[in-house]
Amino acid sequence: MSEAFRSETALLNGEEVEIAPLVVIDLYKLIEGDRTEAQRLLESCENDGFFYLNLQGPHPSSKILNDQDALLEVMRNYFAQPEEVKEEDNIESMTDGFKPVGKFAGVKRNSRDCYETLRVSYKNVIEKSASMPPTVATHLPLFHDFVSTSHFITQTILTRLSDAMDLEGLARFENSHRSERSSTTTLVLLHYPENYDNANSGHNKHTDIQLLSPVKKSRSWLWVQPRPGHAVINVGDSLRFLSGKRFKSCLHRVFPTTDGYQTESRYSIAYFLRPESTAEFEDTEGRAVSAKAWHDEKYVVYTQPHHKQDLSTMLTGGMERILSN
Repeated sequence: MSEAFRSETALLNGEEVEIAPLVVIDLYKLIEGDRTEAQRLLESCENDGFFYLNLQGPHPSSKILNDQDALLEVMRNYFAQPEEVKEEDNIESMTDGFKPVGKFAGVKRNSRDCYETLRVSYKNVIEKSASMPPTVATHLPLFHDFVSTSHFITQTILTRLSDAMDLEGLARFENSHRSERSSTTTLVLLHYPENYDNANSGHNKHTDIQLLSPVKKSRSWLWVQPRPGHAVINVGDSLRFLSGKRFKSCLHRVFPTTDGYQTESRYSIAYFLRPESTAEFEDTEGRAVSAKAWHDEKYVVYTQPHHKQDLSTMLTGGMERILSN
């Protein structure tokens, strides 16, 4: 199914909200090398920077939908543990371990975030590192399958984008994301716990560091509606920079729809495919910077209070400035 999802509004907790009109890209067609679908993929990255990816179809990667359900159950059990148990997995790493609620800036001015995460790097899963959290080690076959399939899917997207742009050699996107090279590629499990405080909410507006949610367009926030059997894919800063800023990196945030109150626990799974650590590109300020340096600098910006974030274009990857013009 390769059509735009055309619903315009929806009732969400009694409030009418505008739905982001995402294009639907078919993974099976990309795997099969369909040139028309690759062109549609390219156009969606150039025009919007985000799209639905239909994961259903007669291909082995569709197994990720079943793995997703199993992983969600693991997440529920993990995040239900006492805080002191989860803190044992907090190793202050940018790519692995537990992140507690409140580490980053929140959506509201002078607030902190209201979500916790468990991060598992591609490297540690593939190499079966002994330093993985007990929950990951216990369910390693599941994590390995999910990470491997996510990696294949995102690499397929890169390959088809390179094909559609007629890129060759080292200019091809997949050649900046070689699996055997060191990178900060990470699987992130996110939990937005029930919260009636309203002081701290959600995840502040930002663009993502990696390759490839509500999206800012036409100066208003739109709701990205979850769709069964589909993933929401967005272009991150790195791919935008590697494309010579030809692609859009979508500005998005996570925020409860009920006056800032999180009335029930929410869970999401994100796979961040990032370039090799030594890959270089030109950033928003015209600097030549490595992928690792950009990742580490932006991670620090996430932790800063809003008045410090305002001094840099890094949080939004320069996209807020572009959208305001």
